[in-house]
Amino acid sequence: MQHQKRIYVRAPGPGAVIRLAERFAGTEPWLIAVTPADAKTGYRCVTLSGCDTAAFTCHLATSLMDIVYVIELASRRLMITSFVYDSNDVTVAQQTIVDQGLPQLALLGNLTAKRTLKRAGLPLWAITVERLKRIPYETIAVLDQRDLLVEAPDVVYIAQGNTPD
Repeated sequence: MQHQKRIYVRAPGPGAVIRLAERFAGTEPWLIAVTPADAKTGYRCVTLSGCDTAAFTCHLATSLMDIVYVIELASRRLMITSFVYDSNDVTVAQQTIVDQGLPQLALLGNLTAKRTLKRAGLPLWAITVERLKRIPYETIAVLDQRDLLVEAPDVVYIAQGNTPD
C-alpha cells in the first residue's frame, strides 16, 4: 500500500471543490479527483496533486466554514487529522484524532483501516477510491452548475488546471 493523503469535505457539489482548488492553486498546475457525497455523512473524498495538502485543507475549512479531515494511509500507519474552522477568531485549528499502526499484511491493514474509519463516523472512500471509474468533470459540469446532477456512487470526477503546453 502506497502513501496516500485523502481530504474529506462536505461540499454542495464536486464543482464547488474544483472551483476552490482553482482559486487556491493560482498559476500552478494541479489535478483533482472528487468523489460523490456519501449518502450517510455527506463527505466527499478529494485527492489533489500539485498543491500542498495541509494548506488546501485549511483553505477548504475556511471557505466552507466546516470541519475537514485529512486521512493519511500508509503501509503501516493510519492517521486522521481534523481541521476545524473557528469563526470567532477566523482561524483553523488542526488536531490529530487518530494515529494508529496497521498490520503489515495488506488485507489486515485494509480491514483495520475500515474499522477505524467506521468508528470515526467517516465513509470508506480512503480505501475504495482507487476502484471507482474516472469521469472528466467537464462532461457533467453543466448539470452540476444547474443543480441537476444525480451523482453515481461508483465514479470519481477528475479535473485539472494550468497544465503546461
